[in-house]
Amino acid sequence: MNDEIEPILIGEVDDIDVGSVENFEYDDVNYAIYRLESGFFATEGNCPCAEKTLLSESSIEGEELECPTCGNKFSIVSGDSISDLEQTPLKIFDITEEDGNLYLNI
Repeated sequence: MNDEIEPILIGEVDDIDVGSVENFEYDDVNYAIYRLESGFFATEGNCPCAEKTLLSESSIEGEELECPTCGNKFSIVSGDSISDLEQTPLKIFDITEEDGNLYLNI
């Protein structure tokens, strides 16, 4: 996290359903915002595969996601690849919750 950049308002907590992922674009960069049973998480918005598929199109099971194009599975919490240990991990970002709003810290 870069302390010089102010957190970016994503939206309200209730805008994202538990067990889902939403795409969030800021400054021409895509981010994937997840709401899991264990809380809110954020990763880079595109799979590191050659197709650069939007991760908001992924299926989620527990704390894992699967890219619909390449089939790679990743941990939403750590960003680590689960199915291909040589695959580049996802970049993860902090999310904070304040007064019912979600903020992305990049």
